[in-house]
Amino acid sequence: MEYFEKVTRKHAGRAISDYSMIKDGDKVIVAVSGGKDSIVLLQILHLLQKAAPVDFELWPVHVKTGFEKGFDAVSSWSESELGLTINIIDSGIARIMAESSDPEKSPCALCSRLRRGILYTHAAKTGATSIALGHHLDDIVETFLLRCFFTGQIGAMSPSRVSDDGKNRIIRPLTYCPEEVIASYFSFLEVAPVKNECILRKDGKRRMIKDYIKKMEKDIPNLKYSIFASLSNIDMKGLCIRD
Repeated sequence: MEYFEKVTRKHAGRAISDYSMIKDGDKVIVAVSGGKDSIVLLQILHLLQKAAPVDFELWPVHVKTGFEKGFDAVSSWSESELGLTINIIDSGIARIMAESSDPEKSPCALCSRLRRGILYTHAAKTGATSIALGHHLDDIVETFLLRCFFTGQIGAMSPSRVSDDGKNRIIRPLTYCPEEVIASYFSFLEVAPVKNECILRKDGKRRMIKDYIKKMEKDIPNLKYSIFASLSNIDMKGLCIRD
């Protein structure tokens, strides 16, 4: 456990430093879905908070969609192990999705936008300075390929960005952490992740991209890291941008 904790802390600490994610006096909402990534995010930020040279607050928040099962165990773990109470917001998203989602399209994007909107509203009400999400290196690389293949766009998930309305700051402290390291670290934490029982969710394009990456890694072991590095090393002259 110590090895994976050390590696995860190192990656998260470097990402926070490189992108100036957290500053003295910050009030950080930590979005805790109850999945492995968000649980590790909360754990790591709690550890960094105790050792960091700056003073900041952590406000864990769970947006209850109505699809998840077993979040009580996560909530109890957070209180007993970290001393942090997770604020649970009942969103009614399951009902909204059932009424509004297009059966021909993946519902994940709409669900994500709804959850993000609820977090933005909560941040405005509470005076939070940023919202921490649990996306990791694999998520960023997969999103980049998804946008290239299916939307004709170059883009991914920024480690730190301000929302389009300029009112909310999103940070992703696990940006440098590969999925396998997070999963290995999580296996030592004495908590079970929630089960997502969304009846609308399809095993679609992201699963396919994951499988493609695994296949290509047999010939290109550093594939994910090379793609990730390319996202901050862009040859603007080589792009097909019209004046």
